[in-house]
Amino acid sequence: MTGRKAVIILTQPGQKKMLGLTLRQRLVLNASEVEWSEFWLFHPDKAEAQKAVFELSSDRRILDRNIRLKVLSQETLQNRLLSSPGEDYLLFIEDNLVLEPGIFSRLAENLKGLDWPLVRVEIRGKDGCRQPCNGLLVVRAGAGGDLALSRLIEGKTLAAIQMGANDRESPAMLLDGFAVSVKDRKSFIQARKLLLQTARKPQDGVVARLINRRISLFLTRYFLYLNVHPLVQSIITFVTGVLSVIFVGYGRQLLVPGAILFELASIIDGCDGENARLTYRITRSGQALDITGDAVTFVSFFVALPVGLYRTYGNRLWLYLGAFTLLSMVAFYLQLINYARKTGLGYNIVAVVKEVEASRNLPGFQTAFDRLAARLAFIYRRDFFSFAAFILIVAGLARAAMVLVAVLAFLEPVYFYFYSRRKMNLEKQRKGEAE
Repeated sequence: MTGRKAVIILTQPGQKKMLGLTLRQRLVLNASEVEWSEFWLFHPDKAEAQKAVFELSSDRRILDRNIRLKVLSQETLQNRLLSSPGEDYLLFIEDNLVLEPGIFSRLAENLKGLDWPLVRVEIRGKDGCRQPCNGLLVVRAGAGGDLALSRLIEGKTLAAIQMGANDRESPAMLLDGFAVSVKDRKSFIQARKLLLQTARKPQDGVVARLINRRISLFLTRYFLYLNVHPLVQSIITFVTGVLSVIFVGYGRQLLVPGAILFELASIIDGCDGENARLTYRITRSGQALDITGDAVTFVSFFVALPVGLYRTYGNRLWLYLGAFTLLSMVAFYLQLINYARKTGLGYNIVAVVKEVEASRNLPGFQTAFDRLAARLAFIYRRDFFSFAAFILIVAGLARAAMVLVAVLAFLEPVYFYFYSRRKMNLEKQRKGEAE
């Protein structure tokens, strides 16, 4: 079902800005992710609705998504917004409602096979408690939709329309997530806190979950307040990483500051993605810049480290070890590029780490070495590696860190060579059996 419609009831709190977007902007962009593309804005004062349509229409993200915005008035009702019963449903949403981003997707799934004129919505949080979502109502085309629209035009509140739904013993649609109606400072802070947590990634490693993400989310909140674009944040991260490489390559008294900057770059590396997800500004160019910047900074740092150690201790052994490490890294990335082209996995090492971690359940990957690799794959995540290097260098163990990097960099392409060959052979067997 495409071209879904929604009526957005405008309120004063809906104009508030939260994490880079007004509440009504966020609702429209969130719903448009699941094919809601037509929004009718309602306010008792038609001029206010027209003003809101103009403001939303000036948003580039809304224009790029071909979202249609219209004013809902008495004339619209007479032309019958929903003229006949069918599979289409109309959503009534108060614009001060902050929803967990996945709720619209779950709502769309629940619409399939639904056969009631009006349906209330209840939200089940992580604690299992169910609460009515008073700012969201689902009505079906025809009588249900016309009745709800009539009551809205008459000046009835959404709560009153929902009361009518209760009177007819309509069912409640249960959705997992969170929904907060922003009416005061307390509810605003609660909604912002919950919304900020949705910028986390399910594939975050231990260090990212416990340390990096906590700091990056704190910083992202202020980046969004300053309206900093995700691409600018990617550039800031890259510049910080380059400075860490320069400091570490110089060695001596700049080794520790370089390690601190390297860890800082790893932490703020999450900010651009958090910003993009929270403000619906995810782009291919942004993702490409992020991945490329990460790879360049990561490899360059561990190329600069042996140079810094040579400048600090005067032993050429560190340069030879650095050259060996660089060759190992190049060998791994060449394999990764080849593997990504053949499998479509992507060029991000995190995707490879996740796949290796999951491989322990696959036939042909049950050796002791495979199980060990699956358990230790997390150490190749940038967040862990950066944190470990930071701790060792600050603790005066920069030489131990370099030896560890050299060993792990060598083991990475060796194991991945055999892993990728077996994985691709397994995929070929599956395709042959399917045919």
